Amino acid sequence: MRPLFFHSVILISLFIISCNTNNSIVGSNQDTVISNLIFTVDTTYLNSSGGMLVASGTVKNRSNNMVESPWYVEAQFYTDRSLRTKLGGNYTQIGAPLSRDQSTFWTINFSSSNVDVRNYPNFAVSDLRGIYK
Repeated sequence: MRPLFFHSVILISLFIISCNTNNSIVGSNQDTVISNLIFTVDTTYLNSSGGMLVASGTVKNRSNNMVESPWYVEAQFYTDRSLRTKLGGNYTQIGAPLSRDQSTFWTINFSSSNVDVRNYPNFAVSDLRGIYK
């Protein structure tokens, strides 16, 4: 009986490890990443009344290629600047096309039914990327 239990634990552990995905991506791995975008986070704040974290900033196209509309900016939200504990992620649609060296503003909100985000007023935002869906 003991060897069967041991083998079951190993098989379940391998299954869980094999299901692990790249957690730095909010959306699907099938999304097309837009290269040569430079992100700046200007503002982060806790909207206590709305129960959401808010981040905003700018994104600049450093590519020779036009960024066609619509496209999306996505980000991961973390409990603090250590970036060790991830709360989750979200994205926002951008309706403005960008030529080389053009910039636009973005704002992303994050809320969760699993975590009370009001407990994390010193949250951080990272893993920003631009994508086509």
